[in-house]
Amino acid sequence: MMNKLDQLDKFTIGIVTALAVYACSLIAFAYDPAQSEIDKKQEVAAKHHVASPELLSKIDLAKNLLIQDNLDKSEALVETLIQQYPYEGALYMLKGDILMRHQKPIDAMYEYKEAISLNPDFLDKKTKSFQGKKIKNTVEEAMLVIESGLQKDPTDNSLKDAREIVYFMKRKLAGSCG
Repeated sequence: MMNKLDQLDKFTIGIVTALAVYACSLIAFAYDPAQSEIDKKQEVAAKHHVASPELLSKIDLAKNLLIQDNLDKSEALVETLIQQYPYEGALYMLKGDILMRHQKPIDAMYEYKEAISLNPDFLDKKTKSFQGKKIKNTVEEAMLVIESGLQKDPTDNSLKDAREIVYFMKRKLAGSCG
């Protein structure tokens, strides 16, 4: 069969063969089973995010302070923890709870938005950390405040922006598992 091929055919077959050998060598040398195991462990850890015991005890302390109506101390502790752990969604959820106690549903809604962007499990009914009903009630309460504020001053841009966040949150809640 090689006798019936012209020079261009032979050259093309040679190039394709060389590229196939090169691709196989790249795959063989690039695959590192040890690195693959590390990646798998990191992926599992990310899916099952577990905060440090120290952080969990501080969160529990802040929750207890909130339950005891010691809002100032709870808020100060949560603010400090947010500075230390800015990617912990539970802290933003707790800050939203504090703001709801201060009767600030719009501000609480912003904190809940941050919490669910960091940890979508807050909207998944199948998880222990589900907070969907509380978030939904807060969004509805924020919408009432926004609508009444816009009736008084239809040009208030901050309320218009907050209304956009309400719509965003409603879409998130509608698309959640709760």
